[in-house]
Amino acid sequence: MNRREFLAAGFAVPVTVRGSPRQRAAIATGSTVRSQFPRLDREVFLNAAGGTPLGAFADTGLRKYLDFIRLGPGDGRDAYRDEVWGGVRRRFADLIGAAEREIGLVECTKAGEQLVIENLEPLWKGGNVVTNDLHFSGSLHNYEGLRRAGLDVRVVPADESFTVTLDRMAGAIDSRTALVSVSLVSNVNGDIAPVAGLARLAHDRGAVLFADIIQAAGAIPIDVGAMGIDAAAASAYKWLFGIHGAGFLYVRHDLQGTALRDRLFPGHVRRNFPPWVDRPDPDADRWTYSPPSSAVRYQPGHVSYLGYAAAYEGLRFIERVGGVEAIQRHSSGLTARLLSQLDRRRYQVLTPEPGRAPILALRPRSVEGLQDRLRRAAIVASVGGDLARLIRVSPAIYNTDRDIDRLAEALA
Repeated sequence: MNRREFLAAGFAVPVTVRGSPRQRAAIATGSTVRSQFPRLDREVFLNAAGGTPLGAFADTGLRKYLDFIRLGPGDGRDAYRDEVWGGVRRRFADLIGAAEREIGLVECTKAGEQLVIENLEPLWKGGNVVTNDLHFSGSLHNYEGLRRAGLDVRVVPADESFTVTLDRMAGAIDSRTALVSVSLVSNVNGDIAPVAGLARLAHDRGAVLFADIIQAAGAIPIDVGAMGIDAAAASAYKWLFGIHGAGFLYVRHDLQGTALRDRLFPGHVRRNFPPWVDRPDPDADRWTYSPPSSAVRYQPGHVSYLGYAAAYEGLRFIERVGGVEAIQRHSSGLTARLLSQLDRRRYQVLTPEPGRAPILALRPRSVEGLQDRLRRAAIVASVGGDLARLIRVSPAIYNTDRDIDRLAEALA
């Protein structure tokens, strides 16, 4: 089975070789990686699923773009601006197996999902949306508001193992389902949704599959075509090493302007009448407009120019460290190291398949004193969250075995 076939079957690239401790240490302590994150001098940062620290490479991009804004073109400043805007959509497209024309820019993941909801006509003509409770809580909040406003919203609950199986989702999808919306990687526990199977179910019923990929893009390999994903969105401040306010929307090319109708019309209209023009074109409308023929058609207008300079540098950084597969192998090795040191009688593992995604969710038998122990050890991890008792650990390419050992000691 090749990589595309493996992804089409609904799996991430298998992690069979995690790398030795020495190899992982070399990756994370090299001058091109760990030293790029000054915050790591003060903290053991194990919360990439909440957002990565600002890297020096992203800071450089921000400053270079600020120089263009402050000083204008010249001395290479305009060349850097052109480099960012000529490359940021293409690099993200390459990351997820899409074409550049399928990528638009949105301020955040939820904004991209909302664009899909608003533009999907069958959803507002008696259709329903199917999701599950491992989806992002902010999206579920949005769907609950839409449900109260009259939309038919079906939320499939996870089972006791904190997994939502394909069969459970299939039970909620019917001939009136217009949208199936899931997180490819759940922010709750790192569960990876069976998107290829969900796509087949959705397509058999004429529905569109949307995937929230904020916890996947840059963390695990993605091929949206092989997985059958119709639309997806991700913010840049987590595994893409960018900042808030910049995100990406993927829409499959043949769905643009068809299944996902235009509700927003970016760009500028032209006036085809006096005194605006001396000779109006008799074959044109009074107001002439040429809609974009790519996913740019879904962009709201001006976006966070600074934010995309940071995102551009983040995407370049991912390439320099060996790509997503290298990042996944590195994180998987760190996860395995932590699990080997945990007392399983004291910590229940809520991640169904640890190592596939770089998120490990643990439920401690007791949380008494836990926050203090982590604080004393200068460890940043997510505690609490969607579950009352939950520790979510999410190592990234900049973490080392030593970081994991310090966490294991604090959890002992």
